[in-house]
Amino acid sequence: MLLLFAAAPAPSIGGAAAADPVSGGARFSSDGPPPPAKRPVVSQLLVAPRDVVAGDALPRLRFRVRQRGIEQVQARLVVLRLPRNAPVARMTLGWVKTGRAITARWPSGVTLREGRYLVRLHAKDSRGHNLHRNARVPGRTRIVVRERKAAAVVAPAPPAALPAPAISASGRGVFPVAGPFSLGGADARFGAGRTGHVHEGQDVTAATGTPVVAPYGGTVSSTSYQAGGAGEYVVLDATDGRDYFFAHCVRGSTTVPRGAIVAAGAPLCQVGSTGSATGPHLHFEIWNVGWRVAGGHPIDPLPELRAWASG
Repeated sequence: MLLLFAAAPAPSIGGAAAADPVSGGARFSSDGPPPPAKRPVVSQLLVAPRDVVAGDALPRLRFRVRQRGIEQVQARLVVLRLPRNAPVARMTLGWVKTGRAITARWPSGVTLREGRYLVRLHAKDSRGHNLHRNARVPGRTRIVVRERKAAAVVAPAPPAALPAPAISASGRGVFPVAGPFSLGGADARFGAGRTGHVHEGQDVTAATGTPVVAPYGGTVSSTSYQAGGAGEYVVLDATDGRDYFFAHCVRGSTTVPRGAIVAAGAPLCQVGSTGSATGPHLHFEIWNVGWRVAGGHPIDPLPELRAWASG
């Protein structure tokens, strides 16, 4: 005799069959790791020193690229002589690890004559996506090579013997700090030594909250915040053809948006100590041609600041 048996029903939880697989009371999740970042970015590009004498050892080149979810990118460095952007050295580095500091070696036989140079980093991931560049992480920096001069014994100039002010074509400007200030000592000057670079501006010490104003009329070309460097900053593309850079402002004190047209003396931000700063002060730079663009370079602001202050 043939006997037929019905299949036993599946066990249920709480009287009902389980619809989804569970483990230890928790449902399985199909969530995976976040997708890779779309493009690589530069987290460090160091040239040390950036100011050298012709014939001396070439500066050290060191960089780091990061890209979430990507372990390696193809990298190369190009060194261009300004202002014609003529290439003088190319360093093809192949595949390098992301998140790791890489030191590049100069090609054999390369020498740098007196002048200004632009060091530019290029990177591409395995999908063909190139390096992302913006004002905070441009992926480029500069080298200044100075002429070697014969050693000579020169009597020091008296304190009152100052270089002639580099007066702007637009005439005397407005002093950028609208309140009591100090121009500090040697460490506050243009060209003073800093860790991994040289000072490209003049520090103006003043009380926190003192208004920072535009020396000339112009257009606000950039406003941003750099936690590990300039802090809150403003860049002014002025009508005299130069760019002006104001850094370490009080967080959130910038009163002008990017693209705003301002008059001489208009408030921009307030003296602060954001970013890499010790005590409240304005870090002030003047750039010929343009701020951190090809062919642009900073000049010593001190003579002009003194001229503005005396007016």
